Amino acid sequence: MNKVIAMGAIAALTGLATADVVSYWDFNNQDLPTGGFGFQVSDFPQSADMGAGLFTVANFNDDSTDGVYTWLQSFSGTTLGALDGVSGGSFSFQGATSQGVTNNGAQAIFSFDGTSWTDLSFDFARRGTSTGFNSLTIEIFDGTTSLGVVDTILGAQSSTWNANNYDLSALNGITDASIVLTFDGATSDTGNNRLDNVTISGTAIPAPGTFALMGLGGLVATRRRRA
Repeated sequence: MNKVIAMGAIAALTGLATADVVSYWDFNNQDLPTGGFGFQVSDFPQSADMGAGLFTVANFNDDSTDGVYTWLQSFSGTTLGALDGVSGGSFSFQGATSQGVTNNGAQAIFSFDGTSWTDLSFDFARRGTSTGFNSLTIEIFDGTTSLGVVDTILGAQSSTWNANNYDLSALNGITDASIVLTFDGATSDTGNNRLDNVTISGTAIPAPGTFALMGLGGLVATRRRRA
């Protein structure tokens, strides 16, 4: 029994050193009732495909037909950053620049509970079109309080997927954590940016008593050596 306790404690602490998925969205299940792919009004907020978290949208053109958004699309995705190796679909705002409400200023919001996590990071794949959004601002929040802008990416995106990675350590341990991506600068209705394989990862914070258990395991091992 004592040997089992010691080995269990060591295994628990070994696992803490490995980054794990906190939240992950692959946008691969966006089939529409009438065929094709896209986003329905009822899709939001959208739960993470792996881990726990919510994805929603704000400040966007919410025109819809039969419950399907007009200017939110699911184009083909990529295997870049895909945890399951499947390209599938993606999430995309279109510009809607000639409409009553443009998608310039539209926001993609990823929320999660960071209470039990440290070493947080944020990864996603992105591509676009020449008339799509040429500015992407990434800002992090503790509830409704901004913790600052992490980055502002300027320049129109090419048709090649590119990987993006950011340190989210400012959100370590925060219960009501969120990442807000704000898109701007589209110059046509159908100009777009795509997001895919959005991943928030981190290292689990040890549960209370874990280190005490490790100490107990070490004590047991010491006593066995002396016996």
